[in-house]
Amino acid sequence: MTPRRLRQFLALIEHAHFGHAAKALGVSQPALSKSIQLLEQELGVTLFDRRTDGVTLTAFGQVLQRKSQRLLMAEEDLRRDIALLAVGDIGTLKVALGPYPSVISGYPAIARLHARHPHLNVTAHVAGWREVAHQVASGAVDLGIAEISALQGVEEFNCELLGEHQGRLFCRPGHPLLSQRSLNRAQTLDYPWVASRIPFRLAGVLLPATLGRAGAYDTVTGDFVPAIEIDVPMQIVQFVANSNALAVGTLSAFERELLAGEIVPLPLHDQASYTRYGFISLKERSLPPAVEAFMREVRVVEEDVARREHELADLMMK
Repeated sequence: MTPRRLRQFLALIEHAHFGHAAKALGVSQPALSKSIQLLEQELGVTLFDRRTDGVTLTAFGQVLQRKSQRLLMAEEDLRRDIALLAVGDIGTLKVALGPYPSVISGYPAIARLHARHPHLNVTAHVAGWREVAHQVASGAVDLGIAEISALQGVEEFNCELLGEHQGRLFCRPGHPLLSQRSLNRAQTLDYPWVASRIPFRLAGVLLPATLGRAGAYDTVTGDFVPAIEIDVPMQIVQFVANSNALAVGTLSAFERELLAGEIVPLPLHDQASYTRYGFISLKERSLPPAVEAFMREVRVVEEDVARREHELADLMMK
């Protein structure tokens, strides 16, 4: 049961046909058929039901499919770690970041790490927390930083809480809501919100069943989908500056715009919402040196951000 044979097994699953799989692998069809037969003989079970139009997995094949992906990932990790140790290189950083974590600490930590290791190759994807978890689970990335409330307790993941930053609503100077003597969250629902989608953990607790112009609930996931849904929060100010839309974010994420007077925080009395994101990694997968170094930088940035947000709160929320 060699790695090569397992890759052939997975290719046959993907193409569901010996001829197509053999062509994709660059081997002859008889050679592929013989390889799969030897694998079945070694395991003592039938992995595929053969038909004239292709193949389908048996129950035994389904078990091997789940396990073989992990085995190949472990082999890749082993080869990578030994290669990195042999050359003394920090390696490659492959991470997936949630929209708000990317701006708050993900990108700044990558910049800090790259300044220390200028030859480091970096791949950073920004996506919703579900996609971040999927990329980690599939091995596409080594580490994710995203909402972890729904992942804690999931057997395959290690989760470490990182950030609990207060989420706030922001608007342009002169916004009609700023003239209200006493402002609450219900009044903000008369205006469109600009944000990436908000997990049900937050939306279900903080928002009413009827959302007005602010947005809508995803009928499948329960997530709050804002009226103006964007991928990365750094784009938000463009929507807010020249309209009555309201931006969702943190003081640190909009520090430059706040100090420049381009946007202002709404003085809400009932806006105690907090992010709850953290590191997401596979329990069975070792972390390469670049990821461990990146995690150290993220922790440093998070400490700096928390301290700065307290300062901004004292300055802006008087």
